[in-house]
Amino acid sequence: MTQIKKIIRLNQNQIERFSRQILINEIGNNGQIKFMNIPVIIIGCGGLGTTVATYLSMLGVRNLGLVDNDKVSLSNLNRQTLFNEKDINDSKVKVIRKKLKLINSDMNLKIYNKKITIENIDNIIKNYEIVLDCTDNFKSRYLINDACFKNKKILISAALHSFEIQLFCFKAWENKSNPCYRCIFPESDLTENIGNCDSFGIISSVAGLGGLFQSLCVVKAILKKDKRMYNEFLMYDCLNLNQKKISYQKNPHCSICKVDK
Repeated sequence: MTQIKKIIRLNQNQIERFSRQILINEIGNNGQIKFMNIPVIIIGCGGLGTTVATYLSMLGVRNLGLVDNDKVSLSNLNRQTLFNEKDINDSKVKVIRKKLKLINSDMNLKIYNKKITIENIDNIIKNYEIVLDCTDNFKSRYLINDACFKNKKILISAALHSFEIQLFCFKAWENKSNPCYRCIFPESDLTENIGNCDSFGIISSVAGLGGLFQSLCVVKAILKKDKRMYNEFLMYDCLNLNQKKISYQKNPHCSICKVDK
């Protein structure tokens, strides 16, 4: 990742651009400076990833990584913001980089036009503090979870299932109670056979809301306002506007994050 000078104080343009959020007591100047300094990476630039990228750019996140090896297709346009018909067959990460620069030209955007693998993921995420899992399959989620635990990265993950959003925040390496993704979903033949949005179906508003939830979790993680989020699993039913929070603890038998006795 290209090294840039950290923001120490806000200039007049930055104060004007972010004035409405600086007014919020929990943010202020210091919070805004944190948004602009902490590096974040998004893995998966579909319905979740494009929404998260948009809102993080408006929030003021300057150091942003984008990982995806897909090209824009016609079927993406029902839910993946930042793309239009003229972008079909173009690289997703290249299109997103170009369009985010139109929102916030001050961004330092690093793109990875590749598929994550066990061989490259450590190197991809090493310069980032927060990792956003916006993928749509268990294999990728396990891979990202394991790398984030190993490299001590905050992981914010979301999954979509028709009208349902599942939201997770992980910091399993921090203490003996915080779970990782495998604590909640142990790997099995069952999880490997569960499909993605191509088989379940998805609409734009559900994907967008899932991305909004993830972007809000980035805010909370950076401001360190809600430690409980690392022990809770949110399920949101968009059709009936119902939500459920389930508390989780670390699985003492987890293959990745169990605590040695």
